[in-house]
Amino acid sequence: MPEKILIIQTAFLGDLILSTSFFHAVKMEHKDSEVHVLVNLGTESVLSNNPDIALVWCLDKKKIKKNPFAFFQFIQKIRNEKYDKVYAPHFSFRSSLISFFTGAPIRIGYKESGFSFLHTKVIPRPKQGPHEVEKLFSLLFEPYDFPTGRERRPYLFPGIEEETSFSQKKSKLLKNDTGYILIAPSSLWETKRMPEEKFVSVITQILRKRSESVILIGSKADLGIQEHIYRLMKTEPLEIKERERLHSLVGQTNLKELMVWIQNATAIISNDSSPIHFASAFNTPTVMVYGATIPAFGYGSLSDKHKIIEVNGLDCRPCGIHGGRVCPEGHFRCMLDQNPVRIFEALEEVIKT
Repeated sequence: MPEKILIIQTAFLGDLILSTSFFHAVKMEHKDSEVHVLVNLGTESVLSNNPDIALVWCLDKKKIKKNPFAFFQFIQKIRNEKYDKVYAPHFSFRSSLISFFTGAPIRIGYKESGFSFLHTKVIPRPKQGPHEVEKLFSLLFEPYDFPTGRERRPYLFPGIEEETSFSQKKSKLLKNDTGYILIAPSSLWETKRMPEEKFVSVITQILRKRSESVILIGSKADLGIQEHIYRLMKTEPLEIKERERLHSLVGQTNLKELMVWIQNATAIISNDSSPIHFASAFNTPTVMVYGATIPAFGYGSLSDKHKIIEVNGLDCRPCGIHGGRVCPEGHFRCMLDQNPVRIFEALEEVIKT
């Protein structure tokens, strides 16, 4: 019987994408093993076609919060798999409990995780310093053995269906073949979002000074941001032919389709959010805008060509690992002081270098 390994990663979408390099490393280290992964319901599609993973478990957090009995039913199903080893890169109390109740003789997690005493081996996880992929690799390797190069970047595998959808939508959307630059103006956390006015200034510079089209991306929840950007764009001094190069895919792509759009982009400009990690998977040139958070948290771009844009000299940064809903200081200078000209210059640098 092959060794059965479970990896528990029920964090946000961006964390899951970054974890795919860890999934690959586990499979390479245990070539004859069967690797299963436990993720949040709704994020599993980014693991489609992944050859490193034999089975994906989906945890419905809303369901188990409403019905604790459903949680124990879920745990029993996991336990029936009789796993030999569990890795728990997510450090919640729930993840530690799931790991423990699998009954696996080897359970590896972070020292800082909730109920860490339930693991059989714990590894320190510094809050700042190493990139997230290094923190993940520490569960499997000694630092001198960490994978390098391509193996640090995420592994995503869009399928033929997504490739076909991309080709069809692209031919209808874009009138020229000069490439396109993606703009991801949203984030789950408000203090990680650069104001739409700043994005409008960057978009205007691209349309006036470069030949590529500009495409907004985001989920249906971001339609309000899209509408605000379009309203503000009406007052920008642009010619008709320049305005015609601004498009939106907000709310029009699923996660797998989004992969292909990012894969084929000339570059992407994004807040500190999951599109950055999609771009890292495909080595897409990236400009990353930081507000409430900082690069030292370890979630920066892994693309070879990338630039980090942040407002330095603010004692209040970071104001939280994820940012927050409102600026605790009331001034929001980390984003209101962002310089759109500097962002455009960074974009030109990552494209030409």
